[in-house]
Amino acid sequence: MTLYRKALVALIAAFILMLSAATAEPTLAPYDMNAPENLQSAHLFAESALLIDRDTGEVLFNKNSKVRMFPASTTKIMTLLLGIESGVPLDEMVTIPKEAADVPAGSSVIPVKPGDVMSWRDLLYSFMLSSGNDGANAVAVRVDGSIEAFVEHMNARAAELGLEGTHYVNAHGYHDANHYTTAQDLATLARFAMENETFRDVVKQPKWTITVTRGGTTKSADIISRNSLLQTGEKYYYPDCNGIKTGHHGKAGWCFVGSAERDGMRLICVVLNCDQENDKWFDAARLFEYGFTKYRDVPASELMERAASGFNTVQIEGAAEGTEALGLNLYEVDDGGATVKAVDGSEAALDHLAEQLGESAEVNWTRELKAPVGAGEIMGNVRCTLPDGGEVKALLVASRDVETPATPEPVVVTEAPKPVETQPAAQAEPSVPAPAKGGSPVLVMAALVLLLICAVAGAVAYHNAKKRRARRRKRKRRKGTGR
Repeated sequence: MTLYRKALVALIAAFILMLSAATAEPTLAPYDMNAPENLQSAHLFAESALLIDRDTGEVLFNKNSKVRMFPASTTKIMTLLLGIESGVPLDEMVTIPKEAADVPAGSSVIPVKPGDVMSWRDLLYSFMLSSGNDGANAVAVRVDGSIEAFVEHMNARAAELGLEGTHYVNAHGYHDANHYTTAQDLATLARFAMENETFRDVVKQPKWTITVTRGGTTKSADIISRNSLLQTGEKYYYPDCNGIKTGHHGKAGWCFVGSAERDGMRLICVVLNCDQENDKWFDAARLFEYGFTKYRDVPASELMERAASGFNTVQIEGAAEGTEALGLNLYEVDDGGATVKAVDGSEAALDHLAEQLGESAEVNWTRELKAPVGAGEIMGNVRCTLPDGGEVKALLVASRDVETPATPEPVVVTEAPKPVETQPAAQAEPSVPAPAKGGSPVLVMAALVLLLICAVAGAVAYHNAKKRRARRRKRKRRKGTGR
């Protein structure tokens, strides 16, 4: 074989290897689809990735999530959110401004042209699904009057949401060195935006039909979502996916912010800077499958016990002071064996679910909330609704006795006895001034002693005088008789 032929064969072999690598399902490290719980960072193509529980924001998987990255068209998550928050009615007809045509070459478009007329609803849906830069500019101008003012609005909203690693320069995400974000910020933004019903409805659509009037002619067109996980029948279709947004340019790589829901488990994933377009679909699916393994079944009765703080204290009318607040215990809790999914080992997840359950509580009092109340007495019942429509119920019983205030003893008022009139004594006793009201007891006693001494002294003097008179009479009789 000549040197020329050898070189040609080697070149063909290399070409075949390159072609095989391009068409084969990509992998980075051995990944077992049957053991998604074993996912490692080495199994992901993305340079930066994050998976969170949508309900609590709890991080379930992290790969360089705080590293500054370029967001590309995932920027349009903020653009759509502000378009919805603007309050412009969805049925309002809007005219596409001249700024819609001011997009860089190679931009993805709806497409629309300046002067086109369409509903605000169709503009929001179409620019998001098609990732149209022209539509993003049109949204910016309608909301804030200019693209510059809208970008200021974007950055202000980012600050309000705590997106510390994010800065916007435009409304669509075309590359600029000062237009950046992080996987953590994108997950936070997506979690917040998914609380909005209109936002959720936009991003879950695999297709949307718009009606546009141009030059007096009205036409309809189908806009297909760039999110392949939403497209039934396609290779990368993921039935649990319900959003959100793709992104790509040369500096950002291939990006995706996704949402998925299964049996009450709700996840948000972010993958940034994948080398190949399809890499982001592999990463998203692997993250979602990993996330769904991180939940456990929580008995609904356990959640009701946590939720009870919202309805297990009542005020009792007519109770003794300080005992009006009565705690109630749950009794005979019946959940019918129902369970709810919660992130395993997460107190935050349990608290969130309990709060939701408590908000659905319907309490029926079966007796008046008046004292007296006996410990263990049934006061009423409570019924809560589970996320899937099921119910959990329980009786509410008094945790202690509640008494009415004590009745005071009746006060009996009687008349003072009238003084008894007496005859004056034959000989008045020496008078002693009555002690002043409130006088000292010692002075009173001294006065009494003095009175007693005077009485005794008077009696002795009287007796002695009587004896002297008797002696004088006796002497006189003797003299008269001559003895």
